[in-house]
Amino acid sequence: MDYVLNVEPRTVTGRHVKRVRAAGFVPAVVYGQGEPATPIQFREIDMVRILRSGGLSQLIELKGLAKPMNVLVKEVQRHPIRRTILHVDFYRVQMDVKIQTNVPVHTTGESEAIKGGAVLIHHMDNITVECLPGNIPEALVADLSKLKTLDDVITVADLPVPEGVVVLAEPEAPVFSLTISRKLAAEEAAGEAEAGEDEEAGESEEA
Repeated sequence: MDYVLNVEPRTVTGRHVKRVRAAGFVPAVVYGQGEPATPIQFREIDMVRILRSGGLSQLIELKGLAKPMNVLVKEVQRHPIRRTILHVDFYRVQMDVKIQTNVPVHTTGESEAIKGGAVLIHHMDNITVECLPGNIPEALVADLSKLKTLDDVITVADLPVPEGVVVLAEPEAPVFSLTISRKLAAEEAAGEAEAGEDEEAGESEEA
């Protein structure tokens, strides 16, 4: 998916950025690649749409400046209560220079063990990769059907990786694993206790 954000230069800076927000815009800055920081502003709803569709870790093209600019989101500051966007930091990238960024982990398939009552443990929400900006994957996808028993684990090495992308996490690091649910654990404990009582009763009768 291609992400495009319409922006415009921002002349109001410092303590006066409240005027920008009052006018319905979000203040932001673009920096990186040895270039001076560029103050910009944009409509919040446009950025919200990008974030909701997965653009937090993806390449975004900024339009509305002297020339289009390719960036990554580095930080999103939000209001602590209303959760509205207060400020965004963008990092300027060069399309022919490799970068390191975090991409989300998504899932596909169904686990028979989970259907049977096991609980999925999600160890990693994001994984750091290195690649050219144009090769950033939307996500790394784990196939949950590989989790057949409580002993099965999906590691970083099990994730399919697109060509041109290098994963920087440890290959043996767990991404998904399983554990027994509280209900099943309680049922097993109760069953073991009952079996123990029956065994004790049998020994008493023999005595």
